[in-house]
Amino acid sequence: MIHPKKIPLTLALSSAFAIYSGTAMADHGSLGFGIGTASPIITQTGVTLPSGVWAGGLITQFVSIDNASDATLLDVKNNAIDDAHGDIHSVKSFFQPSLFAAYGLTDDLTLGVRLPYVLRFGLSSPGHAHHDGDPVDEVNNQGDSNGIGDASFFGQYRFFHSADNLNHASLVIGLKTPTGATGIQDNQGTNFETHSQPGSGSWDPSFGLSFTRAMGQFSFDTSALYTVTTKGTQGTDLGDLFGYNFALSYAFGAPARNNLFSSSNNAPWTAVLELNGEWQDRQKTDGQNDPNSGTHTVYISPGIRYSGGKSWNTALSVGAPIVTDHNGFQTDPEYRITYRFVAVF
Repeated sequence: MIHPKKIPLTLALSSAFAIYSGTAMADHGSLGFGIGTASPIITQTGVTLPSGVWAGGLITQFVSIDNASDATLLDVKNNAIDDAHGDIHSVKSFFQPSLFAAYGLTDDLTLGVRLPYVLRFGLSSPGHAHHDGDPVDEVNNQGDSNGIGDASFFGQYRFFHSADNLNHASLVIGLKTPTGATGIQDNQGTNFETHSQPGSGSWDPSFGLSFTRAMGQFSFDTSALYTVTTKGTQGTDLGDLFGYNFALSYAFGAPARNNLFSSSNNAPWTAVLELNGEWQDRQKTDGQNDPNSGTHTVYISPGIRYSGGKSWNTALSVGAPIVTDHNGFQTDPEYRITYRFVAVF
């Protein structure tokens, strides 16, 4: 039985373990934790699930990308200083729905799992074709790369909370496993490169910290997570990841002394404003750096959460990039939409 004082907490903790999505490039997703009645959507909070409580649901992320024209792709390739700098690609959009579940093993320890499905649309790259025996530059329309992504497992340990339950700090660890598809082929019957596959074929551990400060109708959350990537399929290491987040949330309605643990839902609507930063190291294949990899992106992400009852909530966030710092040639994200639906048991 769920203790009534903990119902609003479990509503929001639904999304606590939909964290990792692969890489931070424009054509990859990036998901955070995000819990609390007045809480963020992507940023991980410092609060854990109550003992014996299950939370689960669906999280989806869509990224629209400023894909390059055929003329741009050919121009970059033909003017590259070497083949490595001319090995580029473009993607129209990225979509990733995921199922996730989390369980409160104790009041201070939560375990979780996330199972994604990855869809990339409109991949293309410059190449060569032969017409009447002569080589001709042209863009290869590779098609879509869709399949099951890598499953991730997580643990969150709350090592501090104040006596009034207004301050919470947690240690977060995770492991992405090589369970996703790595043999998806393009329209020409050739395997997509690793960065365009649904799965990476690598074991990638993560570790980080999260903190929450509840302030009546407001709450402040911040989190940081570092992921060590290892060599996966095609001898490729996609590059270590570092994500950092800040969020301020406001619950509309009657103020609660502690909106994370109030016994009734006085504020079904919560407004959220987040800054979500993502850094990724260069990709390496057989020990060689890819000059068109490695990036730092920062999103500003306003959102809204609705708690429709004591056992479910839903949330929507729309992010716009305000920093896009890439190495070499890479396409920029135009906007990012994150949606969550959560239920507790």
